[in-house]
Amino acid sequence: MPPIRVKNLLRYIRNFTLNKFTNKKVPYSAQIELTLRCNAICPFCSIHLIPKRFKSNEMSTHKIISLIDQISELGVNALSFTGGEPTLRKDLPELVYHAGVIHDFMNGIATNGYLMPQLLKEKSRLEGLDYILLSLDYPTAELHDKKRGIKVFDRVMETIALSNKRDISVIISTVVMKDNIQFLENICELAENLNCSIELFPCEDIIRDHRNLQYKINNIEDMIPDLSVWAKLLHSLRSKYKNILTDPISINVVEKGGFGGAPEYHQTSLRCHVAEAYLFVRYDGFIDYPCKIHPIKSFNALKDTINNIYYSSEVREIMKQHDTYDFCDKCRLGCAIASSLPTTWKTLYAKYIQGYLKGNLR
Repeated sequence: MPPIRVKNLLRYIRNFTLNKFTNKKVPYSAQIELTLRCNAICPFCSIHLIPKRFKSNEMSTHKIISLIDQISELGVNALSFTGGEPTLRKDLPELVYHAGVIHDFMNGIATNGYLMPQLLKEKSRLEGLDYILLSLDYPTAELHDKKRGIKVFDRVMETIALSNKRDISVIISTVVMKDNIQFLENICELAENLNCSIELFPCEDIIRDHRNLQYKINNIEDMIPDLSVWAKLLHSLRSKYKNILTDPISINVVEKGGFGGAPEYHQTSLRCHVAEAYLFVRYDGFIDYPCKIHPIKSFNALKDTINNIYYSSEVREIMKQHDTYDFCDKCRLGCAIASSLPTTWKTLYAKYIQGYLKGNLR
């Protein structure tokens, strides 16, 4: 069980109080997409379909640091880096240090793990990093490497071993598909033996809107598992493995059809709060609302301040809509669910407080 970080806890309590009882909104978490480049070719991800010419407009180190400063001023509690593959950025250690040490964010990286060992071997690098969200979809190198398109399984194992030595938490992120659902117990057991927590969300049909063009995987439906089978299995595995972070409310939201469906919502456990609770900055400095998957309004955070964007009247109106948009219908994205869970006491308790007390988080 990781120690409680008092400063971060107090910051969260402040944000929860403001969001719940006043008109002053503050995001609970933020994420910066450092790049669209990736060294893997995962069949369920459409990022490799985006032309290379669109991937060159990455922000400079200076610009990203400025955005980190602004996110801190906004009062955000947690900040993570993603991609693409964020470890392809040579300035990643500097960015992690600025976020985790200078601003004391709860700080993480979402990665496939291919380049992580060389970063973790130097103790002075990645100082300020709290956790790694590490992709692992199969319990063997043969299966995992084939699906990811690169020989990465052994490096995932090495990343976990090095992280344990440096007291950096590892959360295994498993994309559940039709062809790996049979291995979920093996993966959970492997994660338990490696002292890792694990999230197990089903594969999703993610359409990437980029420069007025849409990119999607055409045969994605062939990969998405039966959600009732997934839910039943998750409930069973949770009774056996304490390291599973995927909570009962999240399972219910997914199984019942996800967000949307207004006015007769698919489920009543949770509304989507992603527009207000989660700040996502694209690789080129733009912030999309209501979310990164379905942008109806984009703002350039390199030309205006994040504070001005977040508190603008346009964004406030979008926040009020929650998941009433047509494109919200049947959205089951783990990032949307996870960012919405801290917004109500019931879901906060189910996911984080109970999870902490039961030892789900390693």
